[in-house]
Amino acid sequence: GIADLAARNAPPTPRPAKRPAPLPAVPPSSSAAASKQSSGVQLVTSATNKTGFKGVYKVSSGATPYHVQVYRNGDKVILGHFATAEEAARCYARTPEAKADLAVSAAPPVLFDGVELITSERSNSGFKCVCKLHNGATPYYAQVYRKGKNVILGRYATA
Repeated sequence: GIADLAARNAPPTPRPAKRPAPLPAVPPSSSAAASKQSSGVQLVTSATNKTGFKGVYKVSSGATPYHVQVYRNGDKVILGHFATAEEAARCYARTPEAKADLAVSAAPPVLFDGVELITSERSNSGFKCVCKLHNGATPYYAQVYRKGKNVILGRYATA
């Protein structure tokens, strides 16, 4: 009846926000060099991020303009807001994601026929620009982007 119609037309109930596991307190610091020494963690830098640190983004101009974000199980998780990029970078440095980033960067390069293969955590094949489609005779394909277009380089039996 009317109650069923009202229930069907009611707005969906909001999902509760996901909360990350608590992190250790981040001591304040005045410079990046001091934070590397005083906090005892290695900061993960980024050449492509405007803040200079992976996972750290400037989102406002208020008292705590920098936030730290990671992706866990496909969901974006904000770990906190900080006054400086260095404080935010120390927070990121304590995450499992940062430890994995540092482990990958410290690993020796993978060589095949004298060519360095670039590994990727995002690819289902484990290598950058190589994807696995199915389980047939040639399940892997290599692709690159050229002039804004996806170019398939070939299909292969192994990654």
